[in-house]
Amino acid sequence: MDAEGQQFVLETIRDAKIAAARSGNWFAIFDRDECVAGIDPVTWQDVDDPDAIERLARWRESAQNSFPAVFPVTLEGTRRWLIKQVLELPDRLLFWVKSSEGEKIGHAGIYRIDFDEENLELDNVVRGVPRVMRGAMYSSVQAILSWAFDTLRMKDIFLRVFSDNTRAIQLYEHCGFRETMRMPMRRVEESGVIRWLEAEGNYRKPIDRYFVTMHLPRAAWQSDCSDELAA
Repeated sequence: MDAEGQQFVLETIRDAKIAAARSGNWFAIFDRDECVAGIDPVTWQDVDDPDAIERLARWRESAQNSFPAVFPVTLEGTRRWLIKQVLELPDRLLFWVKSSEGEKIGHAGIYRIDFDEENLELDNVVRGVPRVMRGAMYSSVQAILSWAFDTLRMKDIFLRVFSDNTRAIQLYEHCGFRETMRMPMRRVEESGVIRWLEAEGNYRKPIDRYFVTMHLPRAAWQSDCSDELAA
């Protein structure tokens, strides 16, 4: 991607993080003429919103097994993570997933933009509120894919997910992602923190889980969209 395109992408992400409070969704998702869900960027305003921090912390705690690191989750640690690991990173953007009534029910985002390869990672897909708005996570991921491909002009989107997270893998396959690699992982526990690290070639113990990489090229996504419209 040329310098002008890179600047556009980074400015778009930056502006989304500092946007003023909105009465509606940043991106509304419709089924026919009915709004069924929406996504809204997590912004700097959320840093000082106790409800937002509490939700992020609670959802991270409940989804611990889906992440490479498992640790005691605190409100202050979550606030610090939001500032340092999300809002201050120029190539990372997290979205609230909202119900049609505006309730925050999860989040998903983008991260690790490679401008040379013109790809990015679909990141931090978490349903925080179960059994509400069936299909909302699928629709929200599809909205993010559409925005990343059409607005940010990415050529490929990838994600990483643990092999035992079958529900998430089914969601991603439904969105068009296909597995391209799986990496054996080993469990390391130290000072109350569990980390899943790559099992290197000389590792001889049984492998309990794998880190699966899945990709969705823009051409495949466009083909799937064309097939849906033709159906």
